[in-house]
Amino acid sequence: MGSDGDAADGRMRRVTGEKVFASDFRPVDMAAMGWPTDCRHALLLRSRHVDRIFTGVDFARLPVELQPDVVVTAADLPQPPYSNRVSADNVQALLPAGEKADYLGQPVAIVVYGDFVRFRRAAQELREGAAPVTYGPATGVLPPTEEQLITQDLEAWTQRSFTGTPRQAHYLLDATVPNGYSHWNRGRVTYDATQSTFVRNGQPDTDAEHLFSAIEGDMAQPGALGAVTTTFTQQTDPAFLEPEAGLAWLDHSSGTLHLVLGTQSPHGDVPDIQTLLGRAAHPSVRSVRLWSKDCGGGFGGRDKSPFPYYLALAAVFAPGPVRLAYDRREQFQGGLKRHASGVRSWLRADPDGRIRAMRSFIVLHGGVEANLNGPVLGLAALHATGPYRVPQASVHAIVVERAIPAVGSMRGFGIPQVAFNLETALDRFAVRGLGMDPLDFRLANVVHSATDGPTDATDADTDLAGTPLRFHVGAAAVCAAARDHTLWQQRDEARDRVAGRGDGTLYGVGFACCMEAYGTSQDSVYTAVQVAGDGQVAVWGQSVEMGQGSRAALEQAAHDVLGVPAVARLGVVGPFERFAQRLKERGLHDQVKISLSHGASSASKTAFFHVHVVREACRALLRLRLLPAARTLLNEPTLSDADLLTAWHDGAVRLPGRPAVPLTALAHELVRTGSQTCVMAHGYFCNGWSQATFQVDGMPHEASVDALALVRSPDDDPVPLTPVGPLKAPVARGPGGDVVPRSLYAAAGHLIGVEIVPGHGAIRVVDAVTFLDAGDPLLPAALEGQVAGGLAMGISHTLHEELPPETGAGPYVNFDRYRLARYADITGIRRETILVPLPTAGVLGTGSPSLRHKGIGEATMTTVAPAVANAVAHALGHGDDRCWPSRTPIRLADLPLPDNGRS
Repeated sequence: MGSDGDAADGRMRRVTGEKVFASDFRPVDMAAMGWPTDCRHALLLRSRHVDRIFTGVDFARLPVELQPDVVVTAADLPQPPYSNRVSADNVQALLPAGEKADYLGQPVAIVVYGDFVRFRRAAQELREGAAPVTYGPATGVLPPTEEQLITQDLEAWTQRSFTGTPRQAHYLLDATVPNGYSHWNRGRVTYDATQSTFVRNGQPDTDAEHLFSAIEGDMAQPGALGAVTTTFTQQTDPAFLEPEAGLAWLDHSSGTLHLVLGTQSPHGDVPDIQTLLGRAAHPSVRSVRLWSKDCGGGFGGRDKSPFPYYLALAAVFAPGPVRLAYDRREQFQGGLKRHASGVRSWLRADPDGRIRAMRSFIVLHGGVEANLNGPVLGLAALHATGPYRVPQASVHAIVVERAIPAVGSMRGFGIPQVAFNLETALDRFAVRGLGMDPLDFRLANVVHSATDGPTDATDADTDLAGTPLRFHVGAAAVCAAARDHTLWQQRDEARDRVAGRGDGTLYGVGFACCMEAYGTSQDSVYTAVQVAGDGQVAVWGQSVEMGQGSRAALEQAAHDVLGVPAVARLGVVGPFERFAQRLKERGLHDQVKISLSHGASSASKTAFFHVHVVREACRALLRLRLLPAARTLLNEPTLSDADLLTAWHDGAVRLPGRPAVPLTALAHELVRTGSQTCVMAHGYFCNGWSQATFQVDGMPHEASVDALALVRSPDDDPVPLTPVGPLKAPVARGPGGDVVPRSLYAAAGHLIGVEIVPGHGAIRVVDAVTFLDAGDPLLPAALEGQVAGGLAMGISHTLHEELPPETGAGPYVNFDRYRLARYADITGIRRETILVPLPTAGVLGTGSPSLRHKGIGEATMTTVAPAVANAVAHALGHGDDRCWPSRTPIRLADLPLPDNGRS
């Protein structure tokens, strides 16, 4: 699939239906790959109860003509070879008869129909009625609501009490003494409830317990200047454009299971499916091949989704190609959701406005399917103190598993939940506790990184883990730009002006800031760049196109180096798995702890990680193959690389007084001589980029990647180049011995103006200024699309979205019941985007590769909710603490409106 062109053209193709998504494919579209052209259709039957025993599926209740041709239940998945699991936590893929469901909406059977007409009729019956799925008697006891549960869980957790075996994340920081307690200095700590103490390396950690108690005691001092803030955020649905859909076919002649679908984690889906099927023990499946296609939105909802499991199982039992496609109601019922949260924080400051300490307890509600509960929790905890200098901190987070629909890694990855608490707490404390301008308060406490002016790596601030901020973070610039903006400077006058209209409308302006980690701490990236005999450049990448502009970004990266248009092929699996295997066989990467794993695709990884490795591959192709070909064609064997690189412009060698030698001629020469025309590369980032030196034809090549291979095609079996000397791994661990949780951050902020119209029962955003620490925009139009989309999603989460309580219990929810921000809610907003400048040394500073782009796909929405809440408080005059909303979605009924909302 080629490029979408520019961002505006891409959006138009989606709106008009011209854009091809994964759900558009049928077996006939794969005929050139050897697929049969007939198509069967699959449907999942799900449990609608968690308090009743599932007794079976009775298809006799359906008319004979609507009974399925194939039925797959847990009884059809004997172990071995099958592992009836969709996670490492033993959550069953298909619920066996005689058991209660682990969670609402857990699949109990897969049914397959051989023709579309019968499928459509049967699907209507099965989706609208629960008759074929049978249960035992109800218990008669109503379970507590989700709101009641999370309130109870938060109250218990603030006393370090919990039920079940939740995942935990803890950060204790003492920056008041040299080499004080931190994750960086001491390593990871956890809490042992049986011993009622913190534990590190299997032993009680008395230092951690002492610091915890000291901060707790400081917060409780009589007359202490501080604030306690409790907030709750709701579970939400990604609501992406295209519900999950895919095709699969088991080719019995070769034993290859083929899948075509849109996914954010193709490299993870393949081994997960192999585990489900029993790997080599399966009698029919010898290999799994996944064809990743563009999907209509992701937002984390397709990252480690259980959908591919069911598509694979349907294909194994169907007699030919099969299609599984959720409709919107099924997507609401069975798709991944964002974690609901409860957060309680304590803030302590000195009279001069300097933060002294913070304490925070965080509860996330996860489903029982593991998905990415742990990583989401860890990132939420790490961001609990935001972009601020906190000398002492005590942050404790758990994710509790409840029998709710599956929860995953939705956009923001836990950070929006804690940002809502932190930023409303700071705003309220600045105004009511200190009498300060909220932005002056932030600027007095905002962190500075090593690349900010005169600060060097030895005296840079740290994040909550104690990791020195070696790399650029523009949080101070974001706060300064917001403070100086007219919308902030004239906020009181604007409020008075609207109030003077006399129609009961209230107006207010609020701000919120964040520094959001991008990447996964240990980011392993593969790519390949190939030039064809006609000079056409192709980029092969791991990333997936979800509408975030990944394809266009990689094409632009190749164009920047090679000077000609490129076409990107995304979601590549097989070639990079072979490359990884060859590297593992050599063992060099394992010796220096460079990961060769394959990560998922997200909107915050392309600009920094994938673009860098693509550029390194292009540099290697240019130096190691194209420039030697230029010397041959020019008959100038002694021309230096420096001379040729200086002469390389717009895809050609242009030496003064000589005819240009275009890329087409160079590629033709490589093909004529049988030389390689493709470079494969692997790079690894963990607190810095891996590096290596290679030697080809006597020529040394230093690269900020750790593996290269010269091949004629990415489909070839690659032979990695042997490095000169050992691979250079980044310094990934602190003195405490643990890998740094994160080291790359992008700052962002929002100034939001809202109108509260009690007579209409409405809160609406009317002004929005987005401040971004994005670096230099690689694709300005795509960046602006991220800004607009992040704002719209943030407004939707803050003011509108709320899942009905019966979500998961059946196909009852669609957009008629799940309110999103609509056209009228967005188009009238007076919008502005301000990019804060990046220093000359770039993101990583001097002595590192020059990189000038950051991942900001998630940061564009994180601060919308707290900025809206702070704007609401300003509109209400900051009269008391209730002016700051403590729960999303924000409801007028929860606000202390004048005259109870009647004007």
